[in-house]
Parts: sequence; C-alpha cells; structure tokens
Amino acid sequence: MLDFKRFELKDKPLIDAYFAEHHYEASDNCFTTLYMWQDPYGIRWAEEDGVLYILGGGKRDPFLLPPFAGKDAKFVDGLERAKEWFKQNNLKFQLKGVNPIIMERMQKLCPDCYEFTPDRDNFEYIYKSQDLINLSGKKLRQKKNHLNQFRMQYTNYEYMPLTEDLFADCIATAESWVETHHEEGIEDELEAIKLLFEHWDELGLVGGAIKLFGRVEAFTIGEPLNDRIALIHIEKANPTIRGLYQAINNEFIRHEFANYEFINREEDMGLPGLRKAKESYHPDHFAEKYDAVYSDICPLPAE
Repeated sequence: MLDFKRFELKDKPLIDAYFAEHHYEASDNCFTTLYMWQDPYGIRWAEEDGVLYILGGGKRDPFLLPPFAGKDAKFVDGLERAKEWFKQNNLKFQLKGVNPIIMERMQKLCPDCYEFTPDRDNFEYIYKSQDLINLSGKKLRQKKNHLNQFRMQYTNYEYMPLTEDLFADCIATAESWVETHHEEGIEDELEAIKLLFEHWDELGLVGGAIKLFGRVEAFTIGEPLNDRIALIHIEKANPTIRGLYQAINNEFIRHEFANYEFINREEDMGLPGLRKAKESYHPDHFAEKYDAVYSDICPLPAE
C-alpha cells in the first residue's frame, strides 16, 4: 500500500530530484506549488521503488498525477502501481495533469485503455520572457501603453527585490486584497503567501515589489522551474492604479528572469476575467493538462 504523507521542507531535495529528471513545464511539477497548496487541496506524496506518486483532491475526489519515475525506474511500472492503488482503495482510476507526452505514452501502451479529456481551466500559460519584457508589436501595444502611462504618472515609483524587511508590508497588501475581494479560496491564498515568506530561503524563492509613496502597492513571487522556464507563484497589485499590474510583471521578469526563455504564469482556473487577462498577453503556448480515466471499451478491469 502506498504510504501518502504531507510535504515537509526536508523532502524538497528528494522531490526536486524526481522533477529534475525531465524538463516539466507545469507548476504541478514544482515542490513549492505542492507545499504551499497541500492543505487546501489535500495534496500528499508517496515514494516506492524509485517512483514518486502525488495524490490530490482530498477525500472528496481523489486523483493521482501521472507517476514520476526516477533515474532507475520505469513509468509503466509506476502506472501499474497507481492502478493497483485505486483498486485497493475502491476508487475509480483517475489521473489529472497528464501532459501530451505522457498521454501519447499511455496511448501507445494500450490504445483502447484510456479516455483523455482536456482540462482547459488548468492549462498553464507559457510566455516568451522577452515578449513580457519588451512588449513589442501590435498585439502587446495596449499593455505597453498601460505601462508607459504608469511610468509617466508615477515617476517616483520604486521597484525593489523582495527581502525579509518587506515581507510584513507585502502581507498587509495581501490582507487588504482579501478585504476587498471575495473570490473562493482567497483566504487560502493569503495563508499560502504567509507560508512562502516564512520559509523563503529554504524554498529558494525570489520576488519583487513596487512601492508608491512609501507603501508596497504590488508584489510578486516566483522561482526557476528548470533551466529554461521560470514560474510565477503569486502576483498582487492595487487594481485601482492603472498600469501597476503591467509594471510589476515587467519589472520582475526584467530584473530576475531575463535569462530564462519562458515564463509560466499558471492557469486561469476557468475564471473569465483572469482568462481574458492572461490571454491578452498572448502566450507562446500552453502547458496542456488532460484527465485520464478508463475507457468504456477498456480491456482491463476498472474495478
């Protein structure tokens, strides 16, 4: 029986080693993401015979991510063990976060075994870093106009790297956001932000903030996902200040991630406003995710 447990900071080197085996593009394949969201989303992990298993969905709708095979293990063995686990627990077989490469491998292993459904709400937006820095061309002209307007109106704004002396101010900014917004899960996000600040160095995070008139009005937190992609975990800005979101996005990437080819700004969760905002930056591509269940014509027993 797989022994699923909480993510602890001491587990980071082991988890990182599994993710380093491949150039994953999705935020699911990042220790920090799993660590910061493990309580709201019931995320746990287990390891057996050189394979990493990640459980999500809590008790309400449990699922596994595709198994992560270590250097001396095989994906197919992990997949078979995952099937056994679902059967042992009287649960339907359900994988989430299946990327196109894994989907192709599963189809080759058994063409009639699985049904795949695109999880569009959780597709992650991948942008070219230089596009976000330069905002060149007709497609991004409006973004550049907002940024230029902000810089002209707030000539005294100050961008600075996030350091411990700014953490309290950033938390105050996030708490103000919670008071004026009522989206589902927003308080979980506030607790996640506090957790990141509490373990900043251990998690290897970087961040940036913009101060106006001595007050932090925007901040963002990210980290390298691999040697080509940087990942943005958190971005908060005062929505009443025109161009501030464009400014914190542009300044952070320009200062911290200019040497990375791509920036992952995560999913839109199916929220219309967030989808419109992310699409308006014209992503280079998506980190696509699919759900996988047994096909109705599957020759393998689903129970």
